[in-house]
Amino acid sequence: MTLRPRHVQPCGAVVVAIAMAALGNPVAATAAPVAAASQAPGLALPDSIGVLDYLGERSRTDARPGHSYSYRAAGLALDVSVSRYGTQSLPDGITSSLFRAQFARAERAALASAPARLLEEGTVTLGTDASVPAREAVLALGGPTRESTSYLWMAARAGDLYAIRLDVHAGFEDDGHVSRSEALAALGDAIEHPGITDASSAPQLDVVMQWDPKTPPSERELWTMYLYTRAAAAAVAMEHERLPVGEHAASFDEEFRARLLALSLYRQLRRSQPAPASRYFEDLDRIATAGYLREYVWRYLRSASWTRAPDGLALARFDAWRATHLRHHVPVTHGRIALRLAAR
Repeated sequence: MTLRPRHVQPCGAVVVAIAMAALGNPVAATAAPVAAASQAPGLALPDSIGVLDYLGERSRTDARPGHSYSYRAAGLALDVSVSRYGTQSLPDGITSSLFRAQFARAERAALASAPARLLEEGTVTLGTDASVPAREAVLALGGPTRESTSYLWMAARAGDLYAIRLDVHAGFEDDGHVSRSEALAALGDAIEHPGITDASSAPQLDVVMQWDPKTPPSERELWTMYLYTRAAAAAVAMEHERLPVGEHAASFDEEFRARLLALSLYRQLRRSQPAPASRYFEDLDRIATAGYLREYVWRYLRSASWTRAPDGLALARFDAWRATHLRHHVPVTHGRIALRLAAR
């Protein structure tokens, strides 16, 4: 695994505002600005951990100085919270009374957030060199037909408290999408080499996922994954170029990857439970099985900004295939991505 370090907020904060409270339960939401604090801890994070994409910095409700970050992929959610206590209040290690109290509090909150049971509890080490000790709680979430595993890790280093949670839908970790050890190593390396974030006068932007209320209930989780993937791509793009405020048009690669991950989730759900009713994703599955997903994105979803077809597209063969197999197909997109100035 190659990690490309990202120093968060080099030119002003990027906050991803999630316009839904949970998968399958969309609600309107507004983003709260991240509190600026000259002593707040920051992390140099990788662009990705396995298939998990860096989504950006989340807004915080905790008044204590700190930062919160998110990664997402199909069936996977990784959230990292860093809070500043100071070395006098919070020594390194996992034995202090403050650390034990905070871990117990986080564990209770995880158990209360959904139907859950504690599978095991113990200690782990973070980092490639396994040099950062942490406490771990492993929980099973949900009912027997839709069980997920949640890993809760907590560590203390240089006066900062790190609370990390990895949620894995049933089957995704077993399929090799991401490993627990991979997350432990990547985040431990980031904790060993923290970056201090300076307050910036540059405009703070939010990447906003705008939920479509007309999304069929059976497809909500699929289009949530589509929006998560596009939001992650927009957050990364803002680190390399200035993007205009307003609706964000996807690049070809962004659109292709977002459809592919949504389709991957559809296939996973179909294997583990009765498939969600979706004529559109049935079509998309047939297109991908035939090997024409990239051609489909170009022919049916092409944006005005895509001025040149990517290399390697078999457009003539796809056109012949779709004349027979997609005669009644209607392309669908639910939800949009937008950039907006954050309220301070």
